[in-house]
Amino acid sequence: MTPLAFDYPITVAILYYAGTGGDMEDGIECAKGIAEALEEQGHQVHLVQVGEHNWRTAVRTPGEVVFNLVEDDYWELYVKVGLKLEQLGRAQVGHDMQVFKYATKKARVKRRMQALGISTPAFRVLNRRSSLSIRGLEYPLIVKPSGQHAGIGISQDSVVIDQDELTARVKYLFKHFPGEVVVEEFVDGREIHITILGNNRRIVALPSAEIEFRGEFADNWEVYTYNAKWETSTWEYWQARVSSPARLTKKDAAKIEKLALRAYRGFGCKDIARMDIRFDDKKHKAYIVDVNMYPSLNKYDDQDASLASAFALDWSYEEFMETLIAITYKRVYGRLPDRTRTRQFLLASPRP
Repeated sequence: MTPLAFDYPITVAILYYAGTGGDMEDGIECAKGIAEALEEQGHQVHLVQVGEHNWRTAVRTPGEVVFNLVEDDYWELYVKVGLKLEQLGRAQVGHDMQVFKYATKKARVKRRMQALGISTPAFRVLNRRSSLSIRGLEYPLIVKPSGQHAGIGISQDSVVIDQDELTARVKYLFKHFPGEVVVEEFVDGREIHITILGNNRRIVALPSAEIEFRGEFADNWEVYTYNAKWETSTWEYWQARVSSPARLTKKDAAKIEKLALRAYRGFGCKDIARMDIRFDDKKHKAYIVDVNMYPSLNKYDDQDASLASAFALDWSYEEFMETLIAITYKRVYGRLPDRTRTRQFLLASPRP
């Protein structure tokens, strides 16, 4: 695959949320990095910090393509912004109304994979009234909050080996997070990420990326925790390293890619998504553990799996971002702009 480019510049709106914590800082860096990249390619960019006080105005920021990076703690503002953008007919990268429900709830993702017959670890979804006696699942299990993203709520303690540990972890999550809890069988295997671009019949998987668990992970659970993703002061962060392409046999690589593409189509993903996969080397079987409808694209994060996959194609970050807005633009408007269409959009752009 070769990157896409525009003959004429367009306007792009980037809406982002500024919070605290490593995942929130990543979102801010991601927004600024995308803005710099697209400006470097000659596009006009409007970068807007969004909060409860200004989101209704922010969704009308001029832009033929819009990035919704308003990833607040519990997705409430993110959903408001996203749905309003859809109602206004905006070209929103990575989303339409069909996929919002999957972007915000892991339980919905798991149930959808089960319904589609897509390979995923056996699981149960618990609410606060559920029995904590899990039947039909084999230990070890991994326990996750359904309504969180970016690894929030996932740590070394998330993997449990008996009923007592399971009970303690589920109670901990109900105490600290709203909503349901997902309990699934832990796949002792490799962490493979597949980023996919495109829409309808024109979709393509980028080279696979692998999170390699090194050093102290030999004596701990090989889990891509919140610390491993964001907290630079932890051993997990420095010893979970990304590489692309992953070292796989042709047969295994084809099997994993086929599974990822099937899930992308099954969920109706738009423009871009990343499939997080656990691969059992002994059984040569892949399991999708999460579907990221809009993965992190932080140019300042040298451990970003989607960027590692793009760089494996010898793309620059700027080429990747322009390709992404081109894919979104073509999905919504049918073709890339010419001079006449560019002028029409500028005249018709919504104003704050």
